Amino acid sequence: MVVGIDIGGTNTDAAVVRDGEIHSFKLPNEMGIEAVLKKISSVIDLKDEKVVVSTSLPLNEIISRFHKIPTLVLLIPGPGLNYSSIGYCLRGCVNHRGDVLEDVDVKELEKISFSNYDNVAIAGKFSIRNPILEEKVKNFILNKFDESKISLSYHCLSLNYPLRINTTILNAKTKMCIVKLREVLKSYSKTFFFYKGDGGVIPIDFALKNPSLLYNSSPAAVAIGAVYLTGIKNAVVVDIGGTTTDFVLVKNGKPVLVENMVIAGLKTLVRCVESFSIPFGGDSIVDSFIKPERMDSPIAFGGKYFTLTDSLNCCGCEIGNYRMSREACNSKGIAEKAIEDYVSMIVEALKHYEEREVVVTGYLAEYIAPYIEDVGIRCTVPEHSEAVNAIGVAVSRMSLSLYARFDTAKKRAVFNGVVEDYDERDDDDYLIELTMQKLRELALKNGAVEEDVKDIKLVYFNSYDVVRGGVTRGRIADVVVQIEPGISSFFNRENL
Repeated sequence: MVVGIDIGGTNTDAAVVRDGEIHSFKLPNEMGIEAVLKKISSVIDLKDEKVVVSTSLPLNEIISRFHKIPTLVLLIPGPGLNYSSIGYCLRGCVNHRGDVLEDVDVKELEKISFSNYDNVAIAGKFSIRNPILEEKVKNFILNKFDESKISLSYHCLSLNYPLRINTTILNAKTKMCIVKLREVLKSYSKTFFFYKGDGGVIPIDFALKNPSLLYNSSPAAVAIGAVYLTGIKNAVVVDIGGTTTDFVLVKNGKPVLVENMVIAGLKTLVRCVESFSIPFGGDSIVDSFIKPERMDSPIAFGGKYFTLTDSLNCCGCEIGNYRMSREACNSKGIAEKAIEDYVSMIVEALKHYEEREVVVTGYLAEYIAPYIEDVGIRCTVPEHSEAVNAIGVAVSRMSLSLYARFDTAKKRAVFNGVVEDYDERDDDDYLIELTMQKLRELALKNGAVEEDVKDIKLVYFNSYDVVRGGVTRGRIADVVVQIEPGISSFFNRENL
């Protein structure tokens, strides 16, 4: 059994998937994540169950006030590079082979005032080939900042230094939110994971080291859930939420991804689902027309304001306490116009996609889909459409990446920033297989399903000989491998 939880902008959805059976819950975010977990725990004992959580909410909240959160940026760029416009440039240098050419100067750190900052981002140019200087700087400032407020760049697993700096700044600002959520979760479950923005599951430690991996996780969950429930592998998924309506393109059974997302004006290393949103959903206010504004729940669910959901009730639907909606409906014509305008926005957005298969999800899916079909667009509404996101979270596989750097001349290897002694073979096939085996072991150690780690993708490979005095002294190789995101082999649609 797996419990999937998706914390959206308006509601928190949860789904329990077990032996082909699915049970779902939907609760308003006003209750808070702890109240949601208590509600689930009253039905199912979560202590010994696998719990996977998707949430873009902490990231979105931080991003909305990104520049109001002061971050101390400490950089170790090495000689010839000036990043002083971004942060403090410290002495110290790790070269391209991971050798320490110059140590950090503690006296420089002692001169920095730490009092005006909420968190710290530390980034060295070649730290992914040897993170020792980043770690030294972190250890120095641990007496001034808790580790939950410090982010290191080598966890981002990319050589691109400018983008790694930006991503580390994002991580520093958001890490504390993930730490707080972890503290709540661990009091309910001994085995919980987070959901990435590319549609894969990661252990909590990976999320803490690189919180940016969680960006756009809700649209990713919707896409995977839609594929799992419908079996449709090429479609546009239209997810109707309370505040927004999201559009996600699925090709060959997986959501389309975008690289190097720009977040808060910074180009980053974030790789996530490509999604588009319109600022209208089931809780959007309707007075003389529908507005891109949410102030409360619909009247049908105890709110104070007439909404799109109430408009649907006014026109014959039976959602929640539909009688309350009808009593509050001053004009059926306005309600009809609000629905018409909302559907027109969906249809207009769909024109930008070549894929014409449409899957509609969300708690209003079964009510809005007929209106979309009235204009000639065939729709599929999956069973459990109100909790597709949480189901997607539950059925996804663990997806990890491993960056390896081999330098056989120096008898050294680096795996995701961890330096190890290496004195083995240096032929390409062996180095690739060794890296894949390391990733398999890492995934299984962190709770992956055996079947999910059999097929590992080689993402990048480059190697060359080290020659000195006309003699080959060794070999340098970079290998990047990944367990791709997607539906876990543990879940088979035939069991539905």
